[in-house]
Amino acid sequence: MLDAPVKSLADVNAEWLTAALRQEGHLGDAEKVDAVTVEPMNAGVGLMSAMAKLHLQSNADLPDTLVIKLPSENAQNRGVAEQFLLYMKEARYYIDLSTRTSAKSPTIYASYINDDQDFLLLMEDVSDYRLGNQVTGATLAETEVCIDELAELHAAFWGGLNDVAWLPHMSRSDNATNMQLGAEAGWAQTLDFFGEHVPGSIRARWDEYLGKIAGLQDKLDGDPITLIHGDFRMDNMLFGDAPSHHPLVIVDFQGPLKGRGAADLGYLMSHSVQTEVRRQHERELVKRYAEGLRAGGVTGYSDDDAWQDYRTAVLYSWTVAVVIAGTLDPNNERGFAWMSKMVKRNGIAIEDLDCLSILDTL
Repeated sequence: MLDAPVKSLADVNAEWLTAALRQEGHLGDAEKVDAVTVEPMNAGVGLMSAMAKLHLQSNADLPDTLVIKLPSENAQNRGVAEQFLLYMKEARYYIDLSTRTSAKSPTIYASYINDDQDFLLLMEDVSDYRLGNQVTGATLAETEVCIDELAELHAAFWGGLNDVAWLPHMSRSDNATNMQLGAEAGWAQTLDFFGEHVPGSIRARWDEYLGKIAGLQDKLDGDPITLIHGDFRMDNMLFGDAPSHHPLVIVDFQGPLKGRGAADLGYLMSHSVQTEVRRQHERELVKRYAEGLRAGGVTGYSDDDAWQDYRTAVLYSWTVAVVIAGTLDPNNERGFAWMSKMVKRNGIAIEDLDCLSILDTL
């Protein structure tokens, strides 16, 4: 891990990059980065982080470009990220867990995290892949690719995370408490900015829902548990379109948890998939996920188990929607657009699947 990270994109220069890559073993003593150009990436895609593409000139065998990821320069968003330990969890995922699965994520060239959550990732540039678009929403073909990779990720960690002490559980953890508090605090802003997309059925039962968030967390945290990505949405998916590409690269591991894998499935389907695609193909897509788990060696998890967990996950995804829409700063056009779609799609899915009836069982 790096000794001396930069703290802002403005601090990135050839001298620092040379020292960082040399410390991590990517440059020899006689090799260096001669020049670097910092190209900030699109605002509104990574609300929780500052990201830039680095164009390198070097006398070494390095890629022409790398990507750097640092804490958000928006104080409100950084505060939320620190509260939920997002920077710590992403750094630890790449250091401790990424090599334990064949699910594809970017190669890491350097990393840093400290107790103050000063954070840095220097990673492979995968911008030649096609970035998913949460505003447009996932097509059927894109959803199938995402579900296949998700099943591969979950199967790798199925029942096998007892050795990972830093990874919190979905329930009965600081993360769980923060989600509960975040939903309570974020409700007013969610209504202020996105109220037109909040169904009346959810408004009518909001106080009851809020009181049963812990029960939903418990339902999504019983055995069998696996690694949950935590933010498995289109803006974190990079689709391979070239023959040399992997079908999908998953990025943004800031929210991993221990819990039932369907938490990611419900989040993807109710936040990112086009509503008509979900409505027309929902059953077959959930079955595809369960079949993918079984192909990865998982036993004892039926299609019906997946469906029941999925409905619970769609309902719990409303908690995540309120925390995002209600506590982050939505004041850029791209961020506001995808948050609007997230709230709208999730509300429709909850009503389509009669998810609020689950509250009566808790």
